[in-house]
Amino acid sequence: MMGHQKPVQCCRFLFYVTAAVCLGQMLSFASAASPISEAERQKKEAEERYEAVNGEAEKLEKKKGEAAVQAGQLDQELTDLLTDMDLLETDMSDMTRQIEKEEEEYQKAEEKRKRQYEILKKRIQYIYEEGDVTYLDILLKAKTIGDVINGNEYFQQLYEYDRKLITEYEKTKNDALGRKEVLEERQSELQSLKQEYGVREKTLRTMITKKRAEESDFDRRLRAAKAEAGSQAEIIRKRTEEIRLLQKEEERKREEERRAEELRRNAGSAQNSGPGMIKSTGGSEFGRNVADYALQFIGNPYVWGGTSLTSGADCSGFVQSVYRHFGVSIPRTSAEQAGFGREIAYEEMEPGDLVCYPGHVAMYIGGGRIVHARSAKAGIRVDDNPAYRTIVSIRRPW
Repeated sequence: MMGHQKPVQCCRFLFYVTAAVCLGQMLSFASAASPISEAERQKKEAEERYEAVNGEAEKLEKKKGEAAVQAGQLDQELTDLLTDMDLLETDMSDMTRQIEKEEEEYQKAEEKRKRQYEILKKRIQYIYEEGDVTYLDILLKAKTIGDVINGNEYFQQLYEYDRKLITEYEKTKNDALGRKEVLEERQSELQSLKQEYGVREKTLRTMITKKRAEESDFDRRLRAAKAEAGSQAEIIRKRTEEIRLLQKEEERKREEERRAEELRRNAGSAQNSGPGMIKSTGGSEFGRNVADYALQFIGNPYVWGGTSLTSGADCSGFVQSVYRHFGVSIPRTSAEQAGFGREIAYEEMEPGDLVCYPGHVAMYIGGGRIVHARSAKAGIRVDDNPAYRTIVSIRRPW
């Protein structure tokens, strides 16, 4: 029995040794493989973290870019608004000086009219007191100076002095009335400018209040925008002066042509000549069609905020409604219209182009003239001077 157990014990011993060796090899293999797996796992985690961080970085960069674009847009919007307000202030100051000058000229004309009226009254009183009833009767019943002279040749020499008095008085009275009309138009136009300025001022206040609460560096950007606006406004004013010089030269060259049209383009015909009396000239057929359509509404009223070509429109509502008739959609306000369409040089201006001023817009009709809803006093009318105010831009909407 003892001899039989030894082989069995030997086999067991060999089994345990073999198992131990195998286990040692497995442990040795496991210990050798573990660092590689850990490295791969760490690498994978690092790659995932990199992709996550890179994705966040891209999102942040995108947001930063969007914020920069928005900030740039805000800065440009601020600058444009401040530029417009700067130019409006200049035009209001110019208009105020014009009103003061017109007021002075009107007062002089009115004083002269009153003096002549007193002289005329004294002359009539003298005739009455002298008992020259026939002379008085002719003078008072006459509808025109011609009636006085032709009523009785016998009194022709006698009436010569009185005719001169009446003629001078009528001339002075018409001059005073004309100056009063111009004065009232300027006052009405100044009121429109103040309304436009008020709209922009309110927009600016709202923008500043909102953005100052949202952005810590807004005050710095506001200062920068104000400085840039001042520079832009000065450039625009200088460009307008250059345009005015060009316009004077054009006027000189067109003088002979203008003389032929002068009668129908005087103060009465230019302002209220009625539909069909004035036609556009030059440019494209489409532009002339637009301008001629606009000219049909001369004499119709100006209404702040209105868009009706018949019942009343303001300046931007007028040109918007005219273009709507031709299927062209343009923005509603004069500020928006000043940035719509293509920028056109003054020398290339054609009928249908929009002449944009701070707070106002007109339509060019050719021949150095514009049609526009000018003010509550003037209504829709034609004027001979496109550069009568500071020109911000000239735009072609089609």
